[in-house]
Amino acid sequence: MTTQLARYKELVPYQSQHAENGIPRQVMEYLAATRVFPVVSPAGLVGRNANARLRGWPGLCLTIAECVPGHGPVAHNHTGTLETFLCIDGQFEVLWGDNLKHKVVLEPGDLCSVPQGLYRSFKNLAGHDAGLLVLIQGDQNMSDKIEMPKNLGEQIRSQHGEKILELLAGINMRFQGEDTPEYTPAQMETRIARFAKLKAHTSPGGATLYPLMAPKGAAMAAPVENWPGLSVAIQVSKAGESTTDTTATDQCQWLINLGTDEWEVTQGGERTVLKHLDFICIDAATQRTVTNLAGAEARLLVANQGRDTIRH
Repeated sequence: MTTQLARYKELVPYQSQHAENGIPRQVMEYLAATRVFPVVSPAGLVGRNANARLRGWPGLCLTIAECVPGHGPVAHNHTGTLETFLCIDGQFEVLWGDNLKHKVVLEPGDLCSVPQGLYRSFKNLAGHDAGLLVLIQGDQNMSDKIEMPKNLGEQIRSQHGEKILELLAGINMRFQGEDTPEYTPAQMETRIARFAKLKAHTSPGGATLYPLMAPKGAAMAAPVENWPGLSVAIQVSKAGESTTDTTATDQCQWLINLGTDEWEVTQGGERTVLKHLDFICIDAATQRTVTNLAGAEARLLVANQGRDTIRH
């Protein structure tokens, strides 16, 4: 068994990856978060996240977006994918709509899933560097395409030349967006999960899970309805607690250590210790045991992805 494992300390931000291809770091830092670490992407993806550390099943990209205080990406629109933000630490403001006129604030463990076709952005409100886990969901042919306002493209052209716009288009970042449909705060409220308000569920192995997002009709209901093929929950365990569960025959599972303490994951006799923001993939139909090695309660993100192409 080959373990799919990504160590946070070994990740390279795509600002550095694309600087090697001719896109200046300052351009990517201006358009996106201060640092964006592509961790998981499907094989054959064309876009800014194509050089992710791990290859996953079709239909899902997982990234970490980090911002210095007061910083975030420019307004952008995911034209064919569902983008979901989960606050890892600090405090983030998620903005959406024309002129980004609507906003909501996320605390650690809170989630906001933004529908396709809306301009959106986010900003770090904390007084220190902070991060979001970003889940981008599409189908087997997902292009990870984003559009930004035309005036930003003109600004980039005047400062850096036409060639930079061509290079950005090559990773599916284009400046052709127009006004987006109205999406009210009341509508967005149905796309937000507050960790403090989540209801606990118990897995067959005894794990305490707080579901954040799940497809309609999923066995474990969640406050945010997702496209088919992906369910997201936070496991909360006491110090030293171990739980053993088996993944479904048609699902893989991504485990992500959201905290600064350590978790131990055992599968097939192989032991792996997850440190802060480390990722590990558990194959379908695999028994795994997770143990909270911390001296206090800790959180582990559990994302189950279906084998079939995610459709919407």
